[in-house]
Amino acid sequence: MRKVMLLSCFLFSSQWVMAEGSQSLMEGSGKIYVVLATVLAIYVGLMLFLTAIERKLSNLERQIKE
Repeated sequence: MRKVMLLSCFLFSSQWVMAEGSQSLMEGSGKIYVVLATVLAIYVGLMLFLTAIERKLSNLERQIKE
């Protein structure tokens, strides 16, 4: 799980660095904040979903061992 989160952080940060070149076009009209909020909401939702699945799998593995 840590590897997935670390990889996604690297991918997210690399996309953020590459997007700085086209920043003036979107920032001028204020749409960049809508895009960033949407991407952030999707990212946080995905991480919460993966964490929930990880917990459920851990519980199932623990039950199988018992």
